[in-house]
Amino acid sequence: MKLTKHNPAVFTLEINANSTHHQSLMLASDVHYDSIACDLQRFKAHLQHANDTKSPVLIAGDIFDAMQGHDDPRRSPDALKEQYKVSHYFDALVIDACKFFQQYKDVPLWIFGLGNHETSVMKKMSTNLCERLALMLRLQGVNAEAAGYWGYLRITFKYKNGGDQPSKMLYWHHGTSTNALVTKGVIQTNRQGVYLHDADVVLNGHNHHAYCMPIQVEKVNPFTLEPYTQSVWYLRTPGYQMSAGDSKQVFGFGAEKHRAPTPRGCIFLDMTYRKGVGLEMEIRQKIG
Repeated sequence: MKLTKHNPAVFTLEINANSTHHQSLMLASDVHYDSIACDLQRFKAHLQHANDTKSPVLIAGDIFDAMQGHDDPRRSPDALKEQYKVSHYFDALVIDACKFFQQYKDVPLWIFGLGNHETSVMKKMSTNLCERLALMLRLQGVNAEAAGYWGYLRITFKYKNGGDQPSKMLYWHHGTSTNALVTKGVIQTNRQGVYLHDADVVLNGHNHHAYCMPIQVEKVNPFTLEPYTQSVWYLRTPGYQMSAGDSKQVFGFGAEKHRAPTPRGCIFLDMTYRKGVGLEMEIRQKIG
């Protein structure tokens, strides 16, 4: 398994495939790992599944909560975990997260995308928490890469005994706008479908809602000129931040801004390559 970074926005994950080869990819966002409202037990369970199945993990932003900086208007002393009550607060977040992710030694690859919580720290403190986390993991021998707020990941199955190289293109964007209480953000699929022409899977995060929606598109085979249709999967992962009702937080940023309960979890993208048949995908939600 090899990851190639072509430019800041586009990566290729190359998988050496047998004549029949199965590979899963864990897709997540909005972990808010350092928050007291993070459902850490659920996150651990899903990472353990990724570890057991040797699945790469893509986290599309907000790995960190990082709201307890001295000049952050969202901060609250009651929301600060004991291990982060230090003068080097942002360093402590990265060091702790590095130790945590190192536990999953059979995860072959980590990709950490930026979310609005990380970009807020970049604006205020001029430091990239995702870059620092990926670097610290690489220094420990872990295959980790930092990415942007959005990007493309081409997943290619390279058949070991021939020239067959089928691939799927995944696009991710951390997300925009508000909590979308009515539409849950599903309306965004129509907007994205206008300008995203090469993606087979579109992953969104940010608003802590969840959906899994296939949209059928029509294309023309460039060699046979025969029309055909295929599914483009639009996904949104809710992350692992507990709502105020689950966390019992009756005041503070979360209670004021995100009172409505939201689901928690991730999605596993299951891909199966069969020589002579091609590459099939299955979307498996692990959301509760």
